[in-house]
Amino acid sequence: MLSPPCLLKQPSLTMVKRVWPAVIASLLVGCAAPQPLSIQPDAIAPEQWSSAQGMHPDAHDSAKGLDAEAQMANFFGLHTPQLLTLVQEALAHSHTLASAREKMLQSELALRIAKADRFPTVGLTSGIDRVEDSGNTVSLSANASWSVDIWGELSASQKQAQLEYAAAVATFNQEQITLIADVYRQWFQLQEAQLLVDLYKERSQSLQSDLEVIESGYLNGLYEALDLYLARNDANAQVAALAEQEQVLKETQRSLEQLLGRYPDAAIGADEALPLIPMMSDVPLPASIIKQRPDLQASWLTLLATDQALAAAHRARFPSLTLTGSYGGSSDALSNLVGSNLAWSVGASLAATIFDAGQREANQSIKASQRREQEQVYLDAVYTAFTEVENALTAESSLRKQYILYLEAQDNAKQAESLSFERYQRGLEDYNTVLEAQRRSLDAQTNILSLRRALLQNRVDLMVALGGQLDPSLTVEHTPVNTSQAEIPHS
Repeated sequence: MLSPPCLLKQPSLTMVKRVWPAVIASLLVGCAAPQPLSIQPDAIAPEQWSSAQGMHPDAHDSAKGLDAEAQMANFFGLHTPQLLTLVQEALAHSHTLASAREKMLQSELALRIAKADRFPTVGLTSGIDRVEDSGNTVSLSANASWSVDIWGELSASQKQAQLEYAAAVATFNQEQITLIADVYRQWFQLQEAQLLVDLYKERSQSLQSDLEVIESGYLNGLYEALDLYLARNDANAQVAALAEQEQVLKETQRSLEQLLGRYPDAAIGADEALPLIPMMSDVPLPASIIKQRPDLQASWLTLLATDQALAAAHRARFPSLTLTGSYGGSSDALSNLVGSNLAWSVGASLAATIFDAGQREANQSIKASQRREQEQVYLDAVYTAFTEVENALTAESSLRKQYILYLEAQDNAKQAESLSFERYQRGLEDYNTVLEAQRRSLDAQTNILSLRRALLQNRVDLMVALGGQLDPSLTVEHTPVNTSQAEIPHS
């Protein structure tokens, strides 16, 4: 019969009382608990955005009577049916998003492993041995082992895994927002590229018509050869610019198709024109809204996870208690195992490391350093987010002013272009004046398209900086973050 290991040799109770308190006391010396986190996220954000003060006061009346949801819908009103369809396609087929989803799954499985560490381990062992002149010996036993979490080390490790999984979920949510924003940006880029191709085609046809007029006048002795050469050069240069822009269009199409998970054959078209977005009115943009950014949530949760890793490293320096048990036996025949040869045993062991050359202390110091590092990473992420919001708000005002000025410049340039060619035909201006007027007219038109695209993309940038969605009708596979894990734990 097998005997429990704890009964093989029992020390006197007096010896236990004398030895163990001294051992435990020696292990606790120098194991002071680490300092708790000092960062409070709510105390970091400003009361309001400095760049939003006094912005477009003339639009205040248009926002009166609208609730916050309606104002935000007006503010982020960039969607069109075709664009929403493309976003849904990207969410369903994006390779980048599929990769991020697998990373989130891996973190979930790591959490399952961490939870399993807190349960007993049960196993079944069987074997057969042959000893010279003694025949065969058959053994069969069931074994169980359980590490008692008396100091909370396993609990801290589980909380760390929970926080890391919550951070992975937030990172996945951020990947979705980033993908949606990239589709929006690329779609506006495609629309601009298509409009520029149309503009260059129209410009090329116009210059070709002017060239025909000048060639006819040259043959009739009305214009000089220099004017003819300049007109031919201008027409050819515009054809070359058209070919270059058509290449840009193809590359933009392929970039969007890659986001959608399609084969990049440059087949996607942009039938819609660049939309005109409403001005920023009196939309409520409290600074606290930035807390909904998934990337900031992920950074904060990662910081909390490093805090739990520090707590686990600290508690690993204390003695460990393990309970073990087994039931089984051995015999020269398998049929005899079910008889009186079976025996049980139970035991408990308290293990403590007396000397490890400072290994566990150094490990705790590493975890403390990693937590301090992550604190700075989090603060940097927060202030980067502040910078992105402030820059987007400033750009909104600047781009809007430029757009209004270039609208006027476009009208003036078109009038100057038409007038200069009329005066040239009457002999009142030289052809260089016509060329300069044409250049200014083309620059004004291309600048208008560029600014309209920049306004749209900046509105998207502001949406991403604030951590929101472009449109509530989007079907996004949003996975909620476990907010119960977002509090500062006690180490």
